[in-house]
Amino acid sequence: MSLIKSNVRLPKKGVFSLTITAVGLACALLASASHAAKFGVKVIDDRGQAVAGAAVCFGLPGSYQQFGVLTTDASGLAMMDVPNVPLVVTITKTRFSSMRVNEPARGFNLIKEMTLSEGTPGPRCKTDNVVADNSMIKIANVDVMEGAFSTTLTPMVAGEPTQYRVSPSPSFSGAKWQRFENSIALTSNMASEEEIYLQMRRYSGTSKSWIEARSEVVTVKLPVFQ
Repeated sequence: MSLIKSNVRLPKKGVFSLTITAVGLACALLASASHAAKFGVKVIDDRGQAVAGAAVCFGLPGSYQQFGVLTTDASGLAMMDVPNVPLVVTITKTRFSSMRVNEPARGFNLIKEMTLSEGTPGPRCKTDNVVADNSMIKIANVDVMEGAFSTTLTPMVAGEPTQYRVSPSPSFSGAKWQRFENSIALTSNMASEEEIYLQMRRYSGTSKSWIEARSEVVTVKLPVFQ
């Protein structure tokens, strides 16, 4: 895993200012223009505190929601798969000066830390259904029921999720989002693991434009029988 850090202070324009710090870089790849990579932002305030519930639009010039709209989670993070093309990222949050930044095409995964300053609103990430702070997806607890022929998870979750994914890997490699159920039956292979990883999301939209809010990833310990 590689790590790149850089600091860029952009010129102030009225009361609007921002700082961009590249904080995470992994899986450097040689990629074609069509290759999809993960691009994310970690939004903080002037005191370095995470800003949850900020709306983040990923798109192109003139089409700022081309790839979708996310809201930052409790750690201030929003991340999605985007094609290897130049991007325009717009971040909106009540009480803060919003920002819009241009990002070059990249064929590797990247998370950037962006600082929102309080002040006069700037460019907007426009959507009618951005998830409010108090509606974020949160997994409070997961009960594990071990039956004679099956293992079932019963999550206690707030925020009305529509989908879940589960995997033996924290990267969720190969794991697909599935329709949310109050009771989640594990496959026999999954049930044989000592621990698995669970995440929820609320998702609406089409393949061209969508709104999404994700929970944090939780680790679920499974019973181990000798």
